[in-house]
Amino acid sequence: EAVRQELIAEGGVVREGVKIEGVRQGQNGIAMTLSGEAEPIAGSHLLVAAGRRPRLEGLDLEKAEVAFTDSGITVDAGLRTSNPRIYAIGDIAGGPQFTHAAGYHAGLVIRNALFRLPVKTDYAALPWVTYSDPELAHVGLTEAEARRRFGADVRVTRAEFGANDRAQAERDILGGIKVVTRANGTILGASILGSGAGELLPLWGLAIPRKLKLSALTGVVFPYPTRAELSKAAASAFYTPKLFSRWPKLVVRLLALLG
Repeated sequence: EAVRQELIAEGGVVREGVKIEGVRQGQNGIAMTLSGEAEPIAGSHLLVAAGRRPRLEGLDLEKAEVAFTDSGITVDAGLRTSNPRIYAIGDIAGGPQFTHAAGYHAGLVIRNALFRLPVKTDYAALPWVTYSDPELAHVGLTEAEARRRFGADVRVTRAEFGANDRAQAERDILGGIKVVTRANGTILGASILGSGAGELLPLWGLAIPRKLKLSALTGVVFPYPTRAELSKAAASAFYTPKLFSRWPKLVVRLLALLG
């Protein structure tokens, strides 16, 4: 929603839920007609995002006894095809269609094919980044996914770039971080919106598969001033209510009395 609002603020026009009836070449560019609207939308270029389709023609997969479907080549959890001597990686193997996913696949296949180490694809901490302005990055479970899996044992912590000194100095304070955890602080997912969001994400991608808690980040010394400090701010925000609860106050008073 924040990306949408920023696009509108910069003069962009967002049309949602529309049906395109036709596109034609006009005198000054391209004209697109929408259902129920008399005036066409004119523009210089038209970007069509139609998805991707695997190119399997000419590979003779049947002769190699490699199973496939319209979606690509069928593989098991270790990326091995129905022919045990052949692997498939990247977009053709289905799953997340990211360049970094293909690189991840390649590492698994090398470990299995050359060193005979058991491998299995695990996308629990696979990051994705939308290179919009502002940038949007995410890894792990979303809040909705976490609540479906863990119910009331889910906590959400936020920190905004508006409270980050580097963002203030750069006059670019839009966005922030949202962290999803268990009640004990175990990190389940993180979403970051703002400049350099993708650069801040790997820290959370490291924490999730290792089942780290937010307490692991509160003790890290981050360089100042950096946007990366936002991660520590989010981790610290999780524990702030506990620090000001009844029992810590009583302990502090007792220690003060004891000198």
